[in-house]
Amino acid sequence: INEIKDTGKRIIILWDISDKYLAEKMRTEFTANVSHELKTPITVIKGYAELIENDISKKEDIPLFISKIRAEADRLSLLINDIINLSSLDEKKSYEKSNVSVLSVVNSTLELLTLVANKKEVILKVEGEDYPIYVNEKLFFELIYNIVDNAIKYNKKGGRVLITLRENEIEIRDNGIGLLSEDKERIFERFYRVDKSRSKATGGTGLGLSIVKHVAIINDIDIKVDSTLGQGTTFYLDIRRTR
Repeated sequence: INEIKDTGKRIIILWDISDKYLAEKMRTEFTANVSHELKTPITVIKGYAELIENDISKKEDIPLFISKIRAEADRLSLLINDIINLSSLDEKKSYEKSNVSVLSVVNSTLELLTLVANKKEVILKVEGEDYPIYVNEKLFFELIYNIVDNAIKYNKKGGRVLITLRENEIEIRDNGIGLLSEDKERIFERFYRVDKSRSKATGGTGLGLSIVKHVAIINDIDIKVDSTLGQGTTFYLDIRRTR
């Protein structure tokens, strides 16, 4: 907000820089978090590379070290992709929208995640009738993908992820580890992790749900989260404004 005051002798112009300060603060925090997150896999990769270089006589350990390096490289690749996606969403550019089949996008998502779900013995299921919504198809796919991927990663062996399509709502429910109330309020924050050790083990970047939030805003989708610790989490996507 700009305010101009005429004191009679001179003109004083006031600027409200609170939004600018907040944006700058968020950028600084994001940069610091990115630096930290990138350093971790790089340090691990360098460490195992040095072990291979210095302990070449222990040939039986080399396959394990290579496996660790590959895993950290994959984690680094996922992190970089998420950072690029989030940066692109931050640009606030316009995205082309069209009428998209909800069921088609959901099925495409599940096809890609079936292998991950099978490894964890998590059952994926869809219920409800198909209908069109007016969204950016690529971004809507990312939204569904990230929520379901998260539901699989933080589920238990033999768990279940159920996607229910209703007239004005998409419900994604799992019976995984659930959330504490204080965690539920922060899950859309960048790099926020409920369980850091588990996130590392599952390959989480800490950016997936932040991407979900941005995509939802761009596509006029409201998100509500309900969760009980030890029982599971449900995402409700209100799509009334996309019909």
